Amino acid sequence: MMYSETEKKNNPSKYDTVFIRDIISKCEDVEELKSKILPMLKDQKDQWSEKIGEIIEKNGYTKSAFAEACRVSRVSVDKWCKGAIPKNRETFLRIGMAAHYDRNQMDQLLQRYGQYPGLYPKSLEDCVCIFVLQKQYGESALGRYEAILDRIKTEIIKDNEPNLGEFSTVFVDERIRNITSEEDLQKFVSDNASIFSSAYHKFYAYVKICIKANYNGYAGSVFELAEGQGWSSSLRQCVSEIRQNKWYPTRNKIISLGLHLSMDHDQIDEMLELAHMEPLCAKNIFESVIMFVLDDASLNNMMDTQSEEYDPDELCRYARSVLEGLDLPEIEAFITELPEIDDE
Repeated sequence: MMYSETEKKNNPSKYDTVFIRDIISKCEDVEELKSKILPMLKDQKDQWSEKIGEIIEKNGYTKSAFAEACRVSRVSVDKWCKGAIPKNRETFLRIGMAAHYDRNQMDQLLQRYGQYPGLYPKSLEDCVCIFVLQKQYGESALGRYEAILDRIKTEIIKDNEPNLGEFSTVFVDERIRNITSEEDLQKFVSDNASIFSSAYHKFYAYVKICIKANYNGYAGSVFELAEGQGWSSSLRQCVSEIRQNKWYPTRNKIISLGLHLSMDHDQIDEMLELAHMEPLCAKNIFESVIMFVLDDASLNNMMDTQSEEYDPDELCRYARSVLEGLDLPEIEAFITELPEIDDE
C-alpha cells in the first residue's frame, strides 16, 4: 500500500520500505540521513522489548515460566524485556516454540527480530523444526524438537558424498510437509543426508569468487588481507569456515564480510539471498545506515577495483566513520569489526 506525503509524515510507523529506500538514496551526507531517516525508524532494542512483552502476555506466561519454556534463566528474560537481543539463532527458535508459533510466525521472528535466515528445509535443524511446528506439539514442542534432532544426528549417515542439486528446495519442503511421523522424518533425512550437508554451497561458492575477484593483486592471501585490515578473530573464523564449506550464515556477519570485501549493495543483497535471507532492509535502523554508506561509496567510486586509486580498506573505514557518528548502541559490536580510523 502506498501513502501520501502527509500520511507518511503523520504516521511514521506506516512508512513503506520503498519510500524509505528512496529517501536514503537522496541523502547527500550523514547529517541529512540523521535528520530525515533515523527519526522515522524505531530503535531495534525497543522493537524487541515490545515483541517479548507481547509474547509473554499473549501466552499468559510469568517471566519465570517463560524462561523455563525457553531453557534460559530468568535473568535472560529480564534482559530481553529491556531490549537485549538474543545472541544466537537457536534461542530464537526456542522463543518461537515457547510462543506456539506456526512456520510463518517463526520465519518473521527469525528474519525481522533476529536478522537470521527463515526456516530452510535443507538445513537439518530447520527441517526438524518445520516438522515439529506443523505437528503442533504445543507445550512439548521444544522437547520434541531436541529429542528428534538428537536422535537423527546420532543415527544419520555421515559419510555420504554431497550430491548437489539432486532435489530442489521446494521439493524438499513439500516432502517434509507430507511427513506424518518422527520415524518417517528420520528415514527421509538418513536417506538424503547429502541434501543437508550442502545447504549453503551456493553461498560459499559466491563468497569465494568475490574474495578472489576483489583482492587479486591486493593481497597474496585472505590471511594477508585480514592482517592488513585488522579483521576480528570472529570474522577470520567465519572466512576459514566458509572456505571449508561449514559456516552457518548470520546476517550481520554477512554484511560485515561484504564491507571488508568492498562489495556494493547488489552484491551484499546477493550474498543474503544465497544465505536464504531477505535483502538489506530500509526499515531497519542499522541497515538503513549501511545502505546509505554503500550508495555514497558507489557514487564516489570507492568500490571500483579497476581504479588505480582503489584502496581495499576505504569502504570499511568510511563505514566506521559514519557509524561512530551515530548514537546506535545496538551496533557497537559491529563497529569493533571495522578497522580503526587513522587520525593522521
